[in-house]
Amino acid sequence: MKSDTLRLRAVVVVLIATACSTLVLAHTHLEKTEPVDGATLKVAPSHVELWFNEKPDLTVSKIAVGGSAGAVAVGPTHLMSEKSIMADFRGQLSDGEYVVIWQAAGNDGHVSKGEFKFSVKSAQ
Repeated sequence: MKSDTLRLRAVVVVLIATACSTLVLAHTHLEKTEPVDGATLKVAPSHVELWFNEKPDLTVSKIAVGGSAGAVAVGPTHLMSEKSIMADFRGQLSDGEYVVIWQAAGNDGHVSKGEFKFSVKSAQ
């Protein structure tokens, strides 16, 4: 009897763990960025692009960029490929540190958010 109870509990734990891991895998995850997180660039980029594990929903996807002088003007967020979104800079970035703040959602509608940083240091 005690053995049956332990076995039943073990099965329940495995089922719960499997269900939770499946839910976590269902959310949109950032896979790579351009510029790369933490990069120091000698030439200022003309855009920011983010790749995800699934097609992002443009109705909730956003890209914002800030620097030491405040918000940086970017164009509208748009699909660049099936699994990437992009926003063009509306001007030339000066030397400094920048943070990209993003949000996206995939098929399940769950909004994922994050940020990454890069810097521009021209060779002068």
